[in-house]
Amino acid sequence: MYKCVKISAAAVISAAVVLSAAVFFISDHSSRAITASSEGSVQMEQSLPVIMYHSVLSDPSRTGDYVITPDEFEKDLIYIKSKGMNTVTPDMIIDYVDNGTPLPEGPILLTFDDGHLNNMTYALPLLQKYDMYATVSVVGAYTLNAEKENDPNPYYAYLTHDDIIELDKEGHFDIGCHTYDMHSLGCRNGASRKSSETEEEYKVNFSHDLTLFRDEISEKCGIYPIVYAYPYGYISSEGYDLLKEYGYRIVLTCCERGNTIPCGTGDRLIILDRYNRSGLMQSEDFMKKAGI
Repeated sequence: MYKCVKISAAAVISAAVVLSAAVFFISDHSSRAITASSEGSVQMEQSLPVIMYHSVLSDPSRTGDYVITPDEFEKDLIYIKSKGMNTVTPDMIIDYVDNGTPLPEGPILLTFDDGHLNNMTYALPLLQKYDMYATVSVVGAYTLNAEKENDPNPYYAYLTHDDIIELDKEGHFDIGCHTYDMHSLGCRNGASRKSSETEEEYKVNFSHDLTLFRDEISEKCGIYPIVYAYPYGYISSEGYDLLKEYGYRIVLTCCERGNTIPCGTGDRLIILDRYNRSGLMQSEDFMKKAGI
């Protein structure tokens, strides 16, 4: 259910290196950043690693590619702190790209996909403990089902509308979109365009899903997310204009590599690759794999 599918090189190019339609993205396998000048000027490019988490469970026997224990998550946070790095929020990234406002030293973005209740149960207290920040991208239909089921078990439940409101107000989690109801594989892979669809048909269907999510989260939670996480990493660049139209500024993929973001380039869609945090790896081993 949570498999992250890497898209092909050709798909990455078509989905990420798009300069038209107000889209800009720079990817750098070495995660290189240009250093500030002796006069203290703002860096013209900034390295930004992004980690993708999913579920956080206290039972070590449940760990897997998409499940990590709270202890291991805490080790990640301690490791990040030990390297002098600082977690950033989506607003901080956008302010840097749009206006050139400096990011803190060693910026890193932590993200969670799917909207598991255990993100609030186990991850939030640790973010509070170390005063660090993350973004959780929820699936609208999962949240609606959680409301109906009213069974807050961290082992399988998802965030409710009240949970989302509480997280947003608390401040250590930003809220993103992981589609309203396109988190599946089959006839359509995630939110990507089906081979049988025309571009216009795809835009109609994609827009419908975006509308359902916007209406649910804005009406029930009073939130207008600016982060969109594509399920399974399947991307269709035909939807970029719609994402901007609906107010999204940051797009998250599942392609495992680093990012280099530009400074002061104006109002653009920012596409960020991410390293999946498998619970089958030790913290330091994963961080080294991700170049952190």
